[in-house]
Amino acid sequence: MDDKSMVSRCDATTCRFNDDMNCTAGQIEVSMSGQTAQCLTFSPAESMGDTQSVSADNH
Repeated sequence: MDDKSMVSRCDATTCRFNDDMNCTAGQIEVSMSGQTAQCLTFSPAESMGDTQSVSADNH
């Protein structure tokens, strides 16, 4: 049994690692905030200056 999880979709369209709703980061760090998972690897795309909180769908 494989206990690893994969990000199935990324909604962070302003993240430099987002390529057409797919995460291209080699690995990510996720934390929980209440009932919501937050991606701590979020990095704004070069044209974006603001940081935002982002949730990830996992399967």
